[in-house]
Formats: sequence, C-alpha cells, structure tokens
Amino acid sequence: MAKKKTNINDSKKSKRSLLYTIVVTILFAIACLNGRLMPQDEKMEQGDFALSDAEFQVHMINVGQADSILVIADGEAMLIDAAESGNAQTILDYLAAQNIKELKYAAATHMHADHIGGYGKVFAGIKVKTVLEPVYADSLVPTTKTYERYLDGIDVTGAKLRAAKAGSTYQLGSATITVLGPVSKNADDLNNTSLVLRVDYEDVSCLFTGDMEEPEEEEILASSADLDVDYLKVGHHGASTSSSEAFLAAVTPQYAAISCGEGNDYGHPTPEALERLGVHTDNILITKDVGDVVFCYDKDTGTCSFTGTDTKE
Repeated sequence: MAKKKTNINDSKKSKRSLLYTIVVTILFAIACLNGRLMPQDEKMEQGDFALSDAEFQVHMINVGQADSILVIADGEAMLIDAAESGNAQTILDYLAAQNIKELKYAAATHMHADHIGGYGKVFAGIKVKTVLEPVYADSLVPTTKTYERYLDGIDVTGAKLRAAKAGSTYQLGSATITVLGPVSKNADDLNNTSLVLRVDYEDVSCLFTGDMEEPEEEEILASSADLDVDYLKVGHHGASTSSSEAFLAAVTPQYAAISCGEGNDYGHPTPEALERLGVHTDNILITKDVGDVVFCYDKDTGTCSFTGTDTKE
C-alpha cells in the first residue's frame, strides 16, 4: 500500500508540474502578443543619468525636412549628413554646444541636397579628418551646384575622401562602424545608393539608413547582414516607400527616430510607415514634434535614454 501511495503522490506532482508549465506558457504568449516581449537581457533599460555622463550619444538635429545626425563615442564625433545649405549654421552651432571641435568622420549618405547641402559651409567651419560617401554608378553622379559646393568643401577642409564599401569598418572611440550598404550595383536612383551604417558600442547598436527605400532594403536583407539593432534612424523621413515589414522584422528596433519638417509637402512620416514601425516599438520620436532627438548610453550603468528637446526650428 505504501508503494501505491507513493505512485499517487508522484502522479499529483507530475500533474502540478504540467499545469505550471501550461500556465507559464500561456502567460508568456500573452506577453508576446500584448507587449512584443523581448528577453530582459536583450532590452536596453531606461536610465536616469546626465547627458554629460553618456559615453555614447546620437543626436538627430532638428533641421526640418532634411537629415543631420551627430554620433559621439568616447569623445570622438561623426556627423551623418548636413541637411540643406540654409541649415549649416544650425549644425555648426549644435556641434559647438556639444563641445565638438573636430569631426573624425563626416558621412554623406547620398548626394541629395537635403543631405549634403550644408556640408560646404560645415566643412569651412570645423576640422574634418575623413569624409565617407557611398559607392554608386557614374550615371548617377550629380551635376548640381550643391554637389560642386560639397566637393569644394572637402578640398577646403583637407579631409581624406573614402568611398565606403559594404563590409568596411571604421572605429569611433571604442565604437565600431560597419558599412552595410549600398550593396546593389544596379540602383537607378540616388535614394537607393544611400550609405547604410551600423554602429556598435558596448551593448548598444544603431542603424542609420539615409533615404534607402524598399528595393535596397531587399538587397541588404539578401546579403545576410546583421540588422538587429536597438536604435533605428528611420529611412527617407518616414516615407511609405521605406521601412518595409520584412526589413523592420529583421531590425526589430526598440527605439526609432524620424527627421522631417512640420507641415512638409510629402506627408512624412506617412501613416503606413508609422503603422509598420508600431508593430515593433512604441518608442518613436519625430523631430517635427519634439525638436532634436537625443539617444544616449551610459556604460557604467548599462542604461540608455531617448528624449526630444521640445525645441522647434
């Protein structure tokens, strides 16, 4: 009889264990559906620390319907794009406010005026060591005055000019910059020649996509590049032709920042792009709404912050 009683107890324990497993599985599934759960050790925790304490910083400068992004790692700086010509002083003032006296890199994602227009004056106002630009077909080389001023500005600053190819890497402090694109050799417009940069610092990762649209997103996905990051600079100011479902599923951003102008003629960011982004994150900040967008990471605490400055252009 004692043996039979032991078997009954074992059976009860087994049932309780099975019930516990089922409950945990159900709760986990609910969390995934309602909160798009990520394992805790893969999420960037929000921290409370002064900006001056953050060794790694990304500043999306409020330049209206254009792009200009400052990346700082351990005191070294990279500027990604310089908006329109009329934004140059805003950018220089912003760099001065962050105590940036030299740019290790100035990246031109592609040769449209809202990305390189300010570089001529920016190059004249601050020392630049290296200019990074994408590789693209001769047939797409611009013949505009804006492009001429960009080239003249490189000559003035004396910087080295580098055609950054997919797979190339560069160091910014202890951050690693990896060029992921463009990978297509057949792009028929400048948007899809955009320089796509991944930046990794400690436990945090960021992706900067210029005005890349879905055709080039597909090319990068096919290249098997590592796209899974914490912070995404949303492509093409939040246009519906960028940020495809397949691309965002690979990126899985926890934070997304969009640079666009208030009342712009393009309707950026579009409802379609915002809806697709919203599947992956609720942390979406737009310069037209919040001014400069600042993402930073403090390696001492392993935490980050993501805020808008509420300033308007």
